[in-house]
Amino acid sequence: MSLTALPKEIWAQEVRANHDEPTDWLWQGFIARGNTTLLTGTSKAGKTTLLSLLLSRRKEGGSLGGNAVKPGKTIIITEEYLQRWAQRIREHDFGDNVCFLSRPFLTIPTAEQWQALLNRILELRVQHGIDLVVVDPLAPYFRCENNARNILETMLPLGALAREGMAVVGMHHPAKGQRPLGQAARGSGALLGYVDISIELRFPGGDPLTRRRRFLSLSRLPETPRSMLMELNAEGTDYFPVNDDIVDPFPENWKVVRMVLEDARQKLTRQAILNDWPADFDKPHPVTLFKWLDRAVHEGQVASEGSGRKSEPFLYWLPEREAAWKKDPLYQLYEQSRKDKKLIDDMLSGAHRFPIAKSFQSLEPGGES
Repeated sequence: MSLTALPKEIWAQEVRANHDEPTDWLWQGFIARGNTTLLTGTSKAGKTTLLSLLLSRRKEGGSLGGNAVKPGKTIIITEEYLQRWAQRIREHDFGDNVCFLSRPFLTIPTAEQWQALLNRILELRVQHGIDLVVVDPLAPYFRCENNARNILETMLPLGALAREGMAVVGMHHPAKGQRPLGQAARGSGALLGYVDISIELRFPGGDPLTRRRRFLSLSRLPETPRSMLMELNAEGTDYFPVNDDIVDPFPENWKVVRMVLEDARQKLTRQAILNDWPADFDKPHPVTLFKWLDRAVHEGQVASEGSGRKSEPFLYWLPEREAAWKKDPLYQLYEQSRKDKKLIDDMLSGAHRFPIAKSFQSLEPGGES
């Protein structure tokens, strides 16, 4: 006999009658009770600054980035020393509404240790009316970020806090390189699949010195804005929305692609372009680079050849550079060797259509005539 307690089935009529409450937003569009929000951003991109501004608004209520913030109490599981938080409290005035659990474990916790910590948070919720928990960052509580099971072993127990009516926020770091929307979070896709709201904090135009941040969001809730451009004021006390005219990223990034192609001494594959990418600029995701190159080809800014197969990858070059290359004997030798290799590859790949091996065999002593 199974000892597992199964949930009671609930029919659609009962769901409609008893579970149709409006979303209780703590920060309109981004953080809500009963939901889990993932905030992903590079180091020093402003995640903790954003959190500090939110906590200061939670003292009495107000707005942040033009979106309403409800007052309430917050608990933060932090890996930072409390001296740093003391400075933020002095600077932003959280009031008496925030408590901290600083560095609760010396190593990655076991399942039992993690559950004990979450049980303690539930006790504090009852005692003090806490409605928001922030885990900053999530990484120390994952045994393996790239393993879906390990991700869920951390996130499923954390979900119990949301089921008890708390809002849950997890702070996370992105994978390397420029990632497509929804793929910035480092590790297994199970993390993005689990959360209700995902916010990616990015530098618009790749400029790390700007006070502006673009909030790109994916959400199960229709109130979440998919894209917002916000700017931190000079005092560092508030974000405010700015005119969100979507800027075409191609012209600015094309300058870097062209720089690589101008320095090339031969036609380059996409991987070769990425390998030669200047260290001073964020390296794009391969899919993003393909889109830029494809657009440049269609606009006539780049020449291209190849089929895109493994044996014949796409090659890219600036048409005006080829004239200079042809004056170089080494380039001519390289091009001829590349064409010879392609010819041999074509012959080998066509062996199933043309019985070359059998023809050679017939010329050997004892072979068929």
